Amino acid sequence: MPRRLLDRCHPDSIREFRVAARQRFDDALAMAGRGRRTGAIYLWGYTAEMTLKAVYFSLIGLAETAVITWKAHLQPAINKGKGMGMAWPAQGAGHNVRAWAELLVGVRALSATTAFVPPFGLEVQRHGQRIEELWRETLRYRKNHAYLYETKQVREAAEWLLVNSDVL
Repeated sequence: MPRRLLDRCHPDSIREFRVAARQRFDDALAMAGRGRRTGAIYLWGYTAEMTLKAVYFSLIGLAETAVITWKAHLQPAINKGKGMGMAWPAQGAGHNVRAWAELLVGVRALSATTAFVPPFGLEVQRHGQRIEELWRETLRYRKNHAYLYETKQVREAAEWLLVNSDVL
């Protein structure tokens, strides 16, 4: 008998985040093409989140296949961001795309060898902010139908992060 879907999932890791981000981006394109714009935004938000997390954990030296957990990795990253003065909301803390973008830019800025060349860091933050304006992980509970321009804005921001993930 084949193994169930959840039994076939691998633990969270940089590699899993990267592969899943690309898959969710394509899933969102398919949904948007069928007029399911809110569902597309939902998936693009996760695309951005996973992309930023993969880049951040890679930047701090985590191995591609190291298991990422709340206690050992996500909560310390959030605490680091808060310690750097970033506004990191308690609700949905692990999913805040704006905060993850700010953390990435902030941590890179701590070293001249990893700091973004201006204005690239501002672009990273701008795309994170754009997604935060229209996406939360709780969007799955809402019946609203996204406007076409909202769908376009989130797609473009998520796509920018995904396309530039190798240089983030």
